[in-house]
Amino acid sequence: MPGFSNPDAYEQWMGRWSRRLAPAFVRFANPPSGGKILDVGCGTGALSTALLETLVNGSVVGIDPSRAYIAHCRRYSPDQRLHFQAGDATGIPFADESFDATLSFLVLQEIPDARKAVREMRRVTRPGGCVASSQWDFEDGLPMLACFWEAAIEIVADEPTRREATRVMAVDYPDEDALGLLWEQSNLVDVEVRSLQLDMTFESFEDYWTPFLSGVTASASFAGRLSQEQKSALEDRLRHELTPDSSDGS
Repeated sequence: MPGFSNPDAYEQWMGRWSRRLAPAFVRFANPPSGGKILDVGCGTGALSTALLETLVNGSVVGIDPSRAYIAHCRRYSPDQRLHFQAGDATGIPFADESFDATLSFLVLQEIPDARKAVREMRRVTRPGGCVASSQWDFEDGLPMLACFWEAAIEIVADEPTRREATRVMAVDYPDEDALGLLWEQSNLVDVEVRSLQLDMTFESFEDYWTPFLSGVTASASFAGRLSQEQKSALEDRLRHELTPDSSDGS
């Protein structure tokens, strides 16, 4: 994936929102405070560091396929209760029943075989433990991205742009019912699904627009491939639509 080599750019793109949402997800999953917890697809460490607030005698292991992300986590999350290593969600490198809870945060939609990943999460979790995941709600649009792609389709007006927008915004498990069914089909019991709300307030239009030029994900690399004329038109369109009414420009 484009962003795997640039964790700092990912932090500006989506990591900052992940860090704001992570505490709510931890409260929902409610892992044992003294347990051993696995963070699958730890990325830049948003969930792992949030879990520290609930741990008493427990520990967290974070795995991610990106060595750049692992290095970032080790550099910025030096707490001795945290351990990070390279690993893939569809082939978790731990023995059966190794953890009291296995969590994944905002990564399920990026995994080509989500069913296999959930089976792996179940395999490494002890009986009676917690397996939990979260993802962005693409079914209701995820306004940060929906505004961008709606404008892109109108400005560029070609079929490849429409296909790319569809590919980015359409995921295998787009809503609560689909996620719940995935858990049940993976032989998990006492399944609970809940919507977590996040207010994404940008400091300015530039705070919104600049990450779309970073190339860190599919959406954030699209604008960089446009001609200067198309890019300027897209920026102007979004600026017109999103110009804030607030006195501080947020």
